[in-house]
Amino acid sequence: MITSKDGKKQVTAEQLDEMFDNGEDVSEFFDMENARLVPGDPDGTFTITLTKKISLELPMDMVDKIDLQASRSGSTRQGMLRQWIWERLRKEEELDKMLGVPPVRLSTYVDRGDGKPVPLTELRDEDE
Repeated sequence: MITSKDGKKQVTAEQLDEMFDNGEDVSEFFDMENARLVPGDPDGTFTITLTKKISLELPMDMVDKIDLQASRSGSTRQGMLRQWIWERLRKEEELDKMLGVPPVRLSTYVDRGDGKPVPLTELRDEDE
């Protein structure tokens, strides 16, 4: 649950999304005095992130602890896991840099307009 700044209202993340989508004022649920600015893409280009659904089996006590942390931060379980995984991946990249391990380059995808993403490595010269 996400609690308003005055502590009088509570909504779920899904309800907050719906309120925002409907154009309702949701500012009472955000503490702008303690907000953090997330740095943007360093080269200033717009990036489209493709997602892939995965299945993950975890012990119930671990799920309960994740849910508790998500609730404390006003996030969802999925959002919390996504955040933790990103944080860990960044730490691993920093460690690799310190150790001199070359970075892993993942293929970048391009949408040719048919809705089917194609890895850049599979594009022919005439496709570009």
